[in-house]
Amino acid sequence: MSRQKIDRAARLLEKASGLIDGFKYNEALKVLSEAEKLAEESGDPRTVYDVCYTKGSFTQALRLHAEAFKLYERASKVADEMLAEEPGSLRAQTCVAAVNNNLGILHREQNRPEKAGEHFEKALEATRNMLSQEPETPAYMAHFGMISNNLGNLCSNLGEYEKGEGHFKEALETYGKLPGKEAQNSTYQSCLGTAYMNLGLLEGKAGKRKEAETHLEEALRVRGKLLAGKPEHPEYRADYEMTLKKLGELREKGTLEEENCEKES
Repeated sequence: MSRQKIDRAARLLEKASGLIDGFKYNEALKVLSEAEKLAEESGDPRTVYDVCYTKGSFTQALRLHAEAFKLYERASKVADEMLAEEPGSLRAQTCVAAVNNNLGILHREQNRPEKAGEHFEKALEATRNMLSQEPETPAYMAHFGMISNNLGNLCSNLGEYEKGEGHFKEALETYGKLPGKEAQNSTYQSCLGTAYMNLGLLEGKAGKRKEAETHLEEALRVRGKLLAGKPEHPEYRADYEMTLKKLGELREKGTLEEENCEKES
């Protein structure tokens, strides 16, 4: 294992991050490729994972799906090996959860729901194991809620309403356990609003008008609070207006038409 190559790869990751922030994407890709080569040569699994996961996330954002798949599969293999060597390692479980969630999203984007479900389930299992060791860690709780939302979204869009409802409720239960300071974090509040919205949409499609109205009202409350804090935020405004629209449709028609739930990442 080469300490020098590990350090150089880490510095290149930092450099790539700066280039991405500066919208210098072609340069960033070249730097990440150099970091990938050094990581493999270093023989250090954690470095290989970090570089492949980071480059995978970047190429996915650029919609270079074939490249992203290759990088995520490499990162997933390394994460599995790390977990096999240290079954109780939170670091390894975090890696397994993160890369499988991203693989699930990528498969979902490529219209491969079965593969997406497999990866979301694997990510959820890893995160559940993390919470069994540290049940009050906010980051683990939020990640568990996010993956539960992703699974609920997938099940709902496949017409598996009962399973989807279970996952959405699990997400809401987890977000509800976040400690006060963390619970007010705008990122977590946004996730909470999405979970309420998704559950309401699913219930509306399933003909559960009363439950759907309750959860859409909760989504509207959460999203209204976010918008009031940052009225110039375009996503908060779009989310609030969409929730208001769907609540109006439900009250007018008594049901909601078939449509996809909102995605989370």
